[in-house]
Amino acid sequence: MIISMEKIRVFLWRLLKGNMIHFRYMKTRNIRSSFINIMDSNKTVDYIISNNCSVARFGDGEFQMISHGIDGGNEQDFPVDSFQPFNKELSSRLRDVLTCDCTNLLVCIPYAMIKSDVYKGYNRVFFEREWLGREKFMTGVLKKNAIFGDSLFSRFYLNRTDIKNVSGYIDNLKRIWHGKDIVIVEGNLSRLGIGNDLFDNAKSIRRILCPAKNAFGSYNGILRYIQDTFKYESPLFLLALGHTATVLAYDLAQQGFHAIDIGHVDIEYEWFMMGAKEKVAVRDKYVNEVKEGREVSGTFHDPDYLSQIIAKID
Repeated sequence: MIISMEKIRVFLWRLLKGNMIHFRYMKTRNIRSSFINIMDSNKTVDYIISNNCSVARFGDGEFQMISHGIDGGNEQDFPVDSFQPFNKELSSRLRDVLTCDCTNLLVCIPYAMIKSDVYKGYNRVFFEREWLGREKFMTGVLKKNAIFGDSLFSRFYLNRTDIKNVSGYIDNLKRIWHGKDIVIVEGNLSRLGIGNDLFDNAKSIRRILCPAKNAFGSYNGILRYIQDTFKYESPLFLLALGHTATVLAYDLAQQGFHAIDIGHVDIEYEWFMMGAKEKVAVRDKYVNEVKEGREVSGTFHDPDYLSQIIAKID
């Protein structure tokens, strides 16, 4: 069996630094326990269904974007290799969403930062390190009396320890869009639900395709198209646009639309269906977190997919 250099690097990193990070993380137990209003993934899905609310999610990428803006950084010194370069306006908007007080919008942050044992292996250490690096930011920015969901509710399979019945969890997750007219706002290489049955229980599916990279550069066009096209409709918008989806969910909720930042739900479902043990490329779908997954052809001839596209926004 050939072991990749990346796997060796991760193993050595965990061996040398993982235990130290875990020790420091455990010493912050009292501070973490003060965040009592962060729901786990199961409770988050139930909350979304019961309250029929919109959802904006924050992860390490969004926190990095906010922190870089607070520190006065610019695009040139942004240390993250990502599909979204640093944008000062985006950084500011993300902070506004994170601290908003909206009754129809559930803001989500990673529950794993507060209770890392919902993950195992490198993922657990990753979120422990995230907490240690973001502790002052989290305690200084988040409202202690606000209710937060788990931004990882759409990452229900890979390396999770707390979701024992993945099939049952998926069935419950599907209740969010069951019998609804949905509009998927996604990157033009994402192709959510194509090749699987994830959205088969929706009443109808339409798609708005946006740039796979730097979607925020087209933000005004995306928002304007939705506003103009759906004046007299009330579909459920499922957003998969990275950082941009977080802001878009907020803006749409403010205007009375129902929008859920659903993130990597389709890729996680694909990994579950193939029984993957680690993050891998998925054929014909853009997977930013895997180097090989970023090499996706723009040519795609699936007839169902093509019939669902109502707009392409560059």
